[in-house]
Amino acid sequence: MKYFTLLFLLLFSHTTLANKCIDLMQKEDFYEASEVCRTMADKGEKNAQFALAVMYHQGSGMMADTTEAKKWMRKAALQNHNQAQYNLGIMIANGQGGPVDLVEAYAWLRISDKNGYPAAADSVKQLGNELSSDEKKQSDERVNNIIKSLKTK
Repeated sequence: MKYFTLLFLLLFSHTTLANKCIDLMQKEDFYEASEVCRTMADKGEKNAQFALAVMYHQGSGMMADTTEAKKWMRKAALQNHNQAQYNLGIMIANGQGGPVDLVEAYAWLRISDKNGYPAAADSVKQLGNELSSDEKKQSDERVNNIIKSLKTK
């Protein structure tokens, strides 16, 4: 059951490292973008990790692979990329790249909302209506654990 739609708008904060990756994606040169973004993503650049996740999800410049998309989305999310946090929550809620886990999805959506991603508030409300009070308490624990592991630089 699909709860939400992924939002893969490429709204990057333009860093020097991410500019070439973003520019290539905007030009729809996905093959070259996949090479550049992978290099930068491997170096830990969160916008490139997010871009690579988007390309894997959409099959742009590579074969679509939701498992790889989720892996790269998680890497960007753990670096406090609020759109990646949102998309990761949606992917987990929809069982894309792994099993459905609504408690985990709710945790990521709440974190994205706290970090100011506009679409997250409605998704938190919608999914929150589906969860029991016990599941919401479990989500509180996951939020606390995730926040401890976020890279805030």
